[in-house]
Amino acid sequence: MNPLLVYSNYGFGSYSSYSALSNYVSSCKVLSAQRREPSSIVAKIINRAVRSFSTSRWYRTSSLQLEWTLLQQLRVGKTDLVHFLWAERDLGYFPLVKSSDAIPLCCTFHACPDDLPQILGFKRRLQSLDAVIIMSETQRAFFESSGVPSHKIHFIPHGIDTNFFTPAKNEKTADEFIVLSVGSYRRNFPLLREVASKLKQYQKIKIKVVGAQVFSSYFSDLDNVEVMNGLTDLQLLATYQSSSCLVLAIKNATANNALLEGIACGLPVITERVGGIPEYVNEACAMLIDSGNANQMAQAIIELFQCQLTQNQMAKAARERALELSWVKTAMKTEELYASLACSTGR
Repeated sequence: MNPLLVYSNYGFGSYSSYSALSNYVSSCKVLSAQRREPSSIVAKIINRAVRSFSTSRWYRTSSLQLEWTLLQQLRVGKTDLVHFLWAERDLGYFPLVKSSDAIPLCCTFHACPDDLPQILGFKRRLQSLDAVIIMSETQRAFFESSGVPSHKIHFIPHGIDTNFFTPAKNEKTADEFIVLSVGSYRRNFPLLREVASKLKQYQKIKIKVVGAQVFSSYFSDLDNVEVMNGLTDLQLLATYQSSSCLVLAIKNATANNALLEGIACGLPVITERVGGIPEYVNEACAMLIDSGNANQMAQAIIELFQCQLTQNQMAKAARERALELSWVKTAMKTEELYASLACSTGR
């Protein structure tokens, strides 16, 4: 097959992005663009007008340019299938111009189910999609309620680069127990702050928070917390490898890059039981706590800190789970879906 993978991207996190799928899908072509946010007043007015009638409310003028280029490319090149990698970003008008006998259209959606109703305003257009890939089963109900038949909805988990994100080669010292939090989107920083406050009495437990600078104010008065931002891929990798565990205080999620990166680096995970998180980890590598429970989260960190055997067992299980979610396996499942779509359309 000759699938065409279409996406716009912000241009950072080259080892974490879902666009990495294109490196593992056989014989695929890529159509990509830099995702741009409008800055001038005129650009914002144009963007608002473009977005008003698009399938996605997250649509941008850069997405419109991407879809226009897609239409031109389909006229001149051989393509057996089109796959929008971030449909909630870039799916605008293509379903309207796609004829019923056109090449199959596959779309991956990453947004949480509580966000999807606000993002996807024209739900009837979703019924024209030949396949919907979801990142979590928690998204399924939204698409079924929008009229997408169940057999068109496919859960294919997000992948992770297990060759780049790997455990540290050297054993970690027992001088410090480093609790790592990575990410800003939909994170529960008030909860993380409460947890950090409860851990102040443990001098060997240090907390590192990798996130946007705007959230650093949550921890400005806590001397056991270090806030980091603007890390390169290699710096981020080194931070994972030097940490003792990954903590995710998070309000909701489908797939989560930080979670995948952490387990690939062999980090035990302590996280809230929300959204799609339980679909990506198991009890062997993660401690799942009740949502919003700072006492449970702090106690889980303390218990892990106090037991080296548990740390070692969970670290091994984390890496094993990450290998099950490698991009190679995700690409194989995606290619199987492509093949089934080709058979159903006679291509």
